[in-house]
Amino acid sequence: LGRFSVQLHGKSVTSDAKPRYQRPLELLQALIALGGREVHAELVSQALWPDAEGDNAQNAFDVTLHRLRQLLDIDRLVLVRERRLTLNDELAWVDAWSFERLVNRAERLLAHIGDPAVASQLARCEERLLNLYQGSFLEREAARTWALSLRERLRSKLLRHINEAGPAWESAGEGDTAIRYYRKGLEIDPLIETLYRRLMCCYRQTGRVAEALATYHRCRTVLAEQFQIEPSRATRELYNSLRT
Repeated sequence: LGRFSVQLHGKSVTSDAKPRYQRPLELLQALIALGGREVHAELVSQALWPDAEGDNAQNAFDVTLHRLRQLLDIDRLVLVRERRLTLNDELAWVDAWSFERLVNRAERLLAHIGDPAVASQLARCEERLLNLYQGSFLEREAARTWALSLRERLRSKLLRHINEAGPAWESAGEGDTAIRYYRKGLEIDPLIETLYRRLMCCYRQTGRVAEALATYHRCRTVLAEQFQIEPSRATRELYNSLRT
């Protein structure tokens, strides 16, 4: 999530990797992007060597997998059975996988936010998932079509959860918590006008009118630059009510 990095026993193996290992690391990226479990070798080959056919594709795959295993040097880390690859999650930790599990758990907990014990669990869970999300999946790598599905799924899951969790925390009287989520949502997608409006409401409820007004001006600037439009009537009315 964000910057791609592989750590082995606490030390980075990506920053000092030799050029011959760049393709093996790309294989690892593709394996994770395609699900990481029981991924057919042909699917990986199509992603990495779309123009190769037959024996050429298979040879390229076999050599690259061998070099990946050399680089990581952990027995049974990458498993192959009947030409299907699995990244052994008993030996490897992947932030994208951990993040998705946390979002799924947070969604389940959100339904019971009225219970103080559950609310406490939810707050800890959301703290961890927000810290994990350092950016879109492989966002600093060259654009690759096989990475887009996982990238968009994780991004959409987080934005959906923010849209649901923010109002829930507001209703629970936790305006500052809701503010943090709305701000995170706007970091991910600065074009979602409803998040600006919810953030303005939270600032007003917590007595931070100047920050609410500044949020409106940011919203107006972003929409003008990207779409050459004004904020919606609802957003403008909220702004005018803040001014008066």
